[in-house]
Amino acid sequence: MRRALAGALLAFGAGCGSSPPLSAPALAVAPGATVAATRPPAPVAPASPDAGSAESRHARLVERMLRRVEAARGLAEKRAVPGVSLDRNALIAQVKAHVARELPPAAIRDEGLELALFGFLPTAFDYEGAEYELLQDQLAGYYEPADGTMYLADDLGDDEANATLAHELVHALQDQSWNLGERSKYRPGDGDRSEAVSALAEGDATSAMFDVMIAKMAPGSGRTAIDMPDEVFGQQLEAGLASGPGAHAPHVMRSSLIAPYIYGTIFVHALRRQGGWPAVDRAWNDPPTTSEQILHVDKWVAHEPPLRVAAPTYAALGAGWKVSDEDSEGELGVRLAFGEWMDAKAAADLSAGWGGDRGILLTSGDRVAFAWRLRYDAGRTKDERVRRVWPALVRALDLKAGAPKVANATFICRERADRGPFAIARSGGDMIVVLGPATVAPTGWASAGDCALARAWTREIAAAP
Repeated sequence: MRRALAGALLAFGAGCGSSPPLSAPALAVAPGATVAATRPPAPVAPASPDAGSAESRHARLVERMLRRVEAARGLAEKRAVPGVSLDRNALIAQVKAHVARELPPAAIRDEGLELALFGFLPTAFDYEGAEYELLQDQLAGYYEPADGTMYLADDLGDDEANATLAHELVHALQDQSWNLGERSKYRPGDGDRSEAVSALAEGDATSAMFDVMIAKMAPGSGRTAIDMPDEVFGQQLEAGLASGPGAHAPHVMRSSLIAPYIYGTIFVHALRRQGGWPAVDRAWNDPPTTSEQILHVDKWVAHEPPLRVAAPTYAALGAGWKVSDEDSEGELGVRLAFGEWMDAKAAADLSAGWGGDRGILLTSGDRVAFAWRLRYDAGRTKDERVRRVWPALVRALDLKAGAPKVANATFICRERADRGPFAIARSGGDMIVVLGPATVAPTGWASAGDCALARAWTREIAAAP
């Protein structure tokens, strides 16, 4: 679902396990590549000139690894990349400052509210704090486009530092060639395009990182990252995050954090198998504009645009409501949402055929509500895909949430004491989801609506073009 904060904090350490002939040290990647700061971070006090200091050692590691990354990725350095060592507290503080510059506080708050309305997070949950906690033990370093600097934790061993640098210095080369910082800026209402850019950046860097590490561990073998089956690659990253320090974070946070790496790398590998790294360069020159194009390379080749979907209307809720956030989730957002209710394969199958979507988060005093209109591509008939998706989604929700209060062929609704109604409806080629309204108070959440209101609201949305 909404991934503004997850995008700003794309950082994790996933054990890469063993898949013959691949065995790699911890994969450590970080946030600087996906969201650009609007001004350089505060200056860092210079390190001791002692040649044995962590600062000097890391500067040497940066220079040596940059040469390897240039050769593996086929991109030439255009300017030097300074390396700066920071202790972990300073590293985390710098990342927090980065996010504060890039993301309005309301964007983070709205993202947490939406996830809670869906039921993916507890109602009493510090979403922003949990994201930083997920980051705390795993952040090893990051490249910052704002000042072109590589920041590295000062307590890393050489293997961990090398893995981190092998990934992050690809971001440095991306930035020097395609202005990654500008491309990665947060743009309200443009979440799916941002997700596509993030996936391209992370997939490119992850693929090249594996090339570098394979060459180091198995010199002369001729093997590269694309020799690894896509399903094995994805399973290794997922297993690493599921068993690492972030294993106890809510599933939606872990899945949205890792998704750009998995699907971005699979996209990049498809291009490399067709035309090597020059094919990936062409993707940077003509970047994917939707996460659907990342998930289906043929749709990027065809430049398939999203279908236009108007934002849901909300007169049924009464007076006093205003839009706090409006955005598109994209096919990847649909897949992640469905993945909270069913297994990954079913979620991928039921999200395929995405055509376009638009969602709004609404507020009125201490009340919140959310509406989402998802439009599928037409099949042999306009509603063919929705007719296929509908029964599978209904069954999944029945298993996950129990029997609904209201259910018929086109409308299903559950009443929740804390979050308000949760209703889905189908109309032609569209699926409509409404959540709430709910009252959010320091003492807890409470329902502020019922299924009759949800039905009137879905009908209103369906009646709009």
